[in-house]
Amino acid sequence: MKRLFKRLTAYRNTDLTAVPVWKALVWLTIPALVGNAVQSTFNVIIMYFVSRLGTAAIAAVSVAGIVAMLVFTAIIGLSVGCTALVARYRGARDDVQLRRAIITTLAFSAALSVVMAAAGIIIGRPLLRLLGAAPDVVALAYSYLVVFFLGGCGLVFLNMVTAVLRGVGDAVTATALMALAVALDVLFEPVFIFGLGPAPALGVRGAALGAVCAFATASAVAFWVLRRRQLPPGSFKRRNVDGRMAGELVTIGVPASLQMLIRIVAQLVLVGFVAGGGTVAVAAFGVGNQLTALLLIPPFAFSMSAAILTGQNLGAGKTAQAERSAFVAAGTCAAIAAAMVLALVAFARPLVTLFDPTPRVVALGTLFLYICAPSYIVTPFGMVLSRAMGGAGVSVPPLIATAVVLLGVRIPLAYVLTNVAGLGPVGVFWAIAIPNALEGLAMTAVFKTGVWKRKKL
Repeated sequence: MKRLFKRLTAYRNTDLTAVPVWKALVWLTIPALVGNAVQSTFNVIIMYFVSRLGTAAIAAVSVAGIVAMLVFTAIIGLSVGCTALVARYRGARDDVQLRRAIITTLAFSAALSVVMAAAGIIIGRPLLRLLGAAPDVVALAYSYLVVFFLGGCGLVFLNMVTAVLRGVGDAVTATALMALAVALDVLFEPVFIFGLGPAPALGVRGAALGAVCAFATASAVAFWVLRRRQLPPGSFKRRNVDGRMAGELVTIGVPASLQMLIRIVAQLVLVGFVAGGGTVAVAAFGVGNQLTALLLIPPFAFSMSAAILTGQNLGAGKTAQAERSAFVAAGTCAAIAAAMVLALVAFARPLVTLFDPTPRVVALGTLFLYICAPSYIVTPFGMVLSRAMGGAGVSVPPLIATAVVLLGVRIPLAYVLTNVAGLGPVGVFWAIAIPNALEGLAMTAVFKTGVWKRKKL
């Protein structure tokens, strides 16, 4: 254990721009993969306990999760901006600017959490109705959202601290903090949902309160870690809140948030097209999405690594290594995706059967995997190179590429293939596969222009 601790400490202090690209990728990507798996368990934990409250409660938390995701897309943008600033100054070994970037990010995230809480409470109920939730589900879901948004500052703060830690290259501690939040959630959820001990039984609201308490506690620990490692005494002064850096956070973060919002909206529109095919189509689409979601786990992890390495290498003046890091990350991820796709296609029918043995669902779900899964071999180039540009502080070109492909190609193509060509749900499957490949190619072309190399922070 002592030896492992020493290795992790040495890893935290390593200059990632001075080691081979493959080694830096391993150090950053393995913790990111673990972190993604840990975060994925968060919603599963909540749903497990809520399922004991009945169907209406399950529906309420599910639809509330969609609204929360829409509102909290701002966190994604802010974390992209934070990583760009922190990684750049870390690579340049500019401790003064690094400290200002961290303090500015924390101050900005505090203000953003207040804005998001107000926005979520105001638009929460109308959004729930817009999503078609029944009145009893709307009432339950809104009670969940009010608690979640009011206590959302812990979630925002924890995400920002982990973004800072990843930006400086300490992915292990960032993952450990997220694991702590999930572990605490396992403890708090049943206490507030079912009223264990002196706590009252709050039902659906208790699910939100359990999550809030878990994030608040983990964020307090995260703050302590950040103070010890990156913020010496005297750091929290007004002069360290830099207006120019706050502007950069907005400039980088808003397009990154819009990019994610476009993805969510495009997905919701596809669900609408699929719904026209009936219950079997919706079931097959849902099963197919659950299985292909596994193919996105490696790209998310490699994307984080590419953003950090791009930012740090640019800060160190190593532009060629920044570009090489991004392409090595994308290529390695694509190779992993190809192996996963091969397995998914080979065992498509039995895998779909595990979720729903209904013959028509199995047939349509298997066809979904045959059509859509191969396109995810190209997806890493779209996701990894997009995030690499974000790590350089450039987020508008990736936003434009995503908007053109998803809004300009995917949605019209889904309409034409489904309604005009009469392919029904199969048309939606092709409207997923073709744009997946196009986005990967488009993002590669944008990255190759080198526009990200000229970004000054």
